[in-house]
Amino acid sequence: MRDMIRRNMGYKVVSLILAIILWIWIVSQNENIGLFGKQTLNVPLVTYNQPSNLVIISNIPPISVRLDNNNQGVSVKDLFAYVDLKDALAGEHSYQVHMDAPEGVKIEDISPSNVVIRLDTVKDRIVPVIIQLEGTPAEGFVAKQPLVTPPVVNVRGPTSILEKLENVSVEVSVTGMKESMRVARPVTFKDIAGKGIFAPDPNLESIHAFPDTVEVVVPIYSKGTASKTVPVRVATRGAPAEGSSVRIISPLPAQVELLGDEEALKGIQAVNLGTVDISGLSSNKVFDIPLNSVTLPAGVSFIEGTKFNVMVYIGPNSVNRTMKAIPVEVKNIPQGLAAETIPPIEITVSGYPDILDAIKQGDVSTWVDASNLQAGIYKDLTVLWKVPSGVAMVNVPKVNLTLKPAGTSGDASIPQ
Repeated sequence: MRDMIRRNMGYKVVSLILAIILWIWIVSQNENIGLFGKQTLNVPLVTYNQPSNLVIISNIPPISVRLDNNNQGVSVKDLFAYVDLKDALAGEHSYQVHMDAPEGVKIEDISPSNVVIRLDTVKDRIVPVIIQLEGTPAEGFVAKQPLVTPPVVNVRGPTSILEKLENVSVEVSVTGMKESMRVARPVTFKDIAGKGIFAPDPNLESIHAFPDTVEVVVPIYSKGTASKTVPVRVATRGAPAEGSSVRIISPLPAQVELLGDEEALKGIQAVNLGTVDISGLSSNKVFDIPLNSVTLPAGVSFIEGTKFNVMVYIGPNSVNRTMKAIPVEVKNIPQGLAAETIPPIEITVSGYPDILDAIKQGDVSTWVDASNLQAGIYKDLTVLWKVPSGVAMVNVPKVNLTLKPAGTSGDASIPQ
């Protein structure tokens, strides 16, 4: 028996030691205590001095802090981890992690000691509110076009996120309803594909709508009630401030549903909101149109909850801009001929400053059409062109084109 106990004694001792170490390690994980009494805590990381024109669009990780073994009893609430974003710039950058701890607490390690944070510029954008109806009313009833107040909201958030945002949406259920309903609902953010738009870190709240809640009226009537949907029209008078021009005049809603006598409805092709005065405007403005100022024929009424606004978008006047070194391509060269390279040209385009600022040389195409031409020199050919939407071509110079038999070089004779 004694021999059996002594057999492979070395292996047994090593196994016992390993088992004890494993047990200590498991206990230390549950209690955030290291093998040798060192305490490790996960501390939330906060930011200080964030510039007002920037917003964080990346996840902020917690910080792992290892304390000296003489600091037992210290908890997460005793420690404060932060990064200083003073003078930070848009983009992805690394920032040093700072740690505040009670006096006498010795910190052995901070991991990570630097974190990568991505910031983006803050942008405002006015977008329409879209109502998404869910369900169906009670049998024998129908839901008409919903109305929302306000019809547009201002959204503030990272530029990279707002570029995807075409509207905000509100979901309203009409399941089983027998009468018109008026509810308040929060707005949600969705991209062009209808997918939700969220901040990378839900705790950051980097995108906001003002207001964040809208009032929705869903008219519900008995089936068979005569109705008609017609466009909304509006006129303007006056001129905006010097240096500004009207970009868009948009009635909200763009169309409205009318109820009433079927014969009277047939004669209505549009609803006229009258005239709004844009004299001296230098920025966007929303005009409220009183419902009682809009005239309808006898026996016709607006659906419940109808409200009208007119959104006038104002921007800087169009400007001209010269673009140099625009290459000219030769297209449709007849078989057996070759074209000499046409020197780059200078063109002038017109458009709103913000649109022209975004144009690059590669966005403009110019060419001449050599279809049905023979070998020779062609002077003052018209240059054809293509420019981005919102840009107009002011002037394009004429060019000369030389066509010669393929494989010909030098001063081969070419008809003039």
